[in-house]
Amino acid sequence: MLLGFVALVGNPWLDLDLALADSDSALRVATVLLSYPAWFVDIDQAGPFYFWFGNLRTALFVALAVVGLNKVSGWVSGTAGGKALFVTTAGATTLSAVVAGLASGFVTMVLVDDRSTLPYLNPGRPEEFFLVQLSSSAAFGVLFGSVLGAVVAAAKRREPEKRERPANAPKSLW
Repeated sequence: MLLGFVALVGNPWLDLDLALADSDSALRVATVLLSYPAWFVDIDQAGPFYFWFGNLRTALFVALAVVGLNKVSGWVSGTAGGKALFVTTAGATTLSAVVAGLASGFVTMVLVDDRSTLPYLNPGRPEEFFLVQLSSSAAFGVLFGSVLGAVVAAAKRREPEKRERPANAPKSLW
């Protein structure tokens, strides 16, 4: 589900985030969900900074989320229930998004030429860029993690409980 979402919504040929680009609209939540997992194939269209930043952020998010979501079942006991599974899934997704956003911003800021960072980074105040990344990453992680958590918790409720069968002791040869 995660890979399908990123492949469809982040697709540069669909440009779903431009349809909801008005930040004052009531659809701001949808804009955050649709603009976060962006990936690009043309460096001239996105610009060097945003090309590397967007692709690195998306790749890091997918890698961290897949690793984290695969470990959720190990972190939550089988008897904990759907609420614990929901919270752990949402938390793992949020943590993955925040780490991916901040790490890709830092790596791109260090590696890309300063002239291409000017529209995104104020040279005297790079903390503004990181605060925006922190907030947008956390918002995306909570929103998307809640959806994933609800799906995982609903799937958990549908699973039949595994009941252990009583063991029959072997008969003694004596």
